[in-house]
Order: sequence, then structure tokens, then C-alpha cells
Amino acid sequence: MSLPKCDQCKVSGKSAWPELLGQDVNKAVSIIQKENPSLHVKVLNISKPIPEPVDCARVVVFINDNNQVALPPIVC
Repeated sequence: MSLPKCDQCKVSGKSAWPELLGQDVNKAVSIIQKENPSLHVKVLNISKPIPEPVDCARVVVFINDNNQVALPPIVC
């Protein structure tokens, strides 16, 4: 399986949130929506792949079984 080319996305404003790693998912989603309200958030379990096709208006947030952000959220 090949990963989608997330780096092709050029968005206005913030496009990655490495500082949210380990945060509660609800808090993370709230921060993302506040910092870049033009994007929508897709929350997925860490075991799921990044959905295709790439959507440059979507932030993918991977969480673990404790509802904590497991990877830095990115536009993809």
C-alpha cells in the first residue's frame, strides 16, 4: 500500500499540529478548528490508513485506544 501525497496540499494558515501529540482527541479537534476553521477534521484509529483521495481541506487525526492523539495531525 502506498501513502497518499499529503505534502501536495498548500493551505492558508496552519497545516500541522505536532504539539497535539498525546492530547485528548476532543481538545485536539477543538484547537485545530480554532486555529484553522477552514478545515474539517477526520478522526481515525491509529490502525486505519489515511483515507484517499487526498483532501486538502481535511486534517487527519490519528488516535490510540485511549482517545489520545497518536500521530501529529496533518492536512491530508
